Amino acid sequence: MNIFYYVTSHGYGHGVRTCCLAEALPSQCHITFRTTLPEAFFREELTRQFNYIPGEFDCGCIQSDGVTTDVASTLSRYAMLAERNKAFLDNEIHLCKTHNVDLIISDITPFAFEVAHACSLPSIAITNFTWYDIYQEYLDDMPQYRPMLDTIKKQYGLADSLLALSPALTMDYFKNRIPVNVVGRKGKDVRNHILSRFSIQKDKKIGLIYVGNFGMHTAQWNDLEKFTEWEFLGVYPLPGNPRNFHLITKEHFRYQDLIASTDAMFSKLGYGAVSECMLNGKPIVYLPRTKFAEYPVLEQAVINWGGGIKMSTDDFYRLNWAAAIDAIEHTRLQPVIS
Repeated sequence: MNIFYYVTSHGYGHGVRTCCLAEALPSQCHITFRTTLPEAFFREELTRQFNYIPGEFDCGCIQSDGVTTDVASTLSRYAMLAERNKAFLDNEIHLCKTHNVDLIISDITPFAFEVAHACSLPSIAITNFTWYDIYQEYLDDMPQYRPMLDTIKKQYGLADSLLALSPALTMDYFKNRIPVNVVGRKGKDVRNHILSRFSIQKDKKIGLIYVGNFGMHTAQWNDLEKFTEWEFLGVYPLPGNPRNFHLITKEHFRYQDLIASTDAMFSKLGYGAVSECMLNGKPIVYLPRTKFAEYPVLEQAVINWGGGIKMSTDDFYRLNWAAAIDAIEHTRLQPVIS
């Protein structure tokens, strides 16, 4: 079976769960990824063979900082891509025919389902939310994009089935909704390796900071040093180079292993962070997020599980983390079964 797998250009969280699912498909399935996520990312994540044809068909959300969407830029960019997709439809149909495509999967590019419909091919959506859900909240301020949203909804309605990844929004505009458990990577405990590499004392707690580097430079990162019983890891350098912060790379540690080996994650609420904290039984300290329809569902999931610790944006930037750290130290969790 030949599969075209469209993956939104929004971020690596979609790519990670795509790889988890792709890895589980039988070897007889020949997958071609259609995305702007780098081919090298898929090479790092996957052990199976695959093909890669780059393509940008949606933009997700354009961020003004780690937790805030630039609404005007997002809707304008998506509108431009949607117009371009109309011109690209014949090209996509031709590609599907020349690659003898049998099935189209999408997380969660709307245009993919229009391509499948035009080719009379079955199609499957795999996601916990859609861009229709996200963009709906923007219409109060920018109602001129209502026709664009109507088109997105119609495109999603062309999908034959939805695999709704828990925790998921309702998404009742899909014809056939199939609930799926939490999807993500389970890591292995490499804590001793971390302690050794960074000369960390065994009695120290370890926090994993993953909030991106966009718009986070104004946080008072030097104040990390006041948490003397903690050491912190992250993939982006922090201004001021606090002494208890250690820069890590994928060459040294897999991210799922870091989650499994540390005491808590400090992050925005996204599906990848939530799912992998839940699967590895680690608490997540998170920032509030506005105008993002996925957020309330993810927040309720971590609250119900018992591992969600909310911190105000002001407290985060001022490094007023004492209450959150105290909550971490009193949290006892069990991993969620996928």
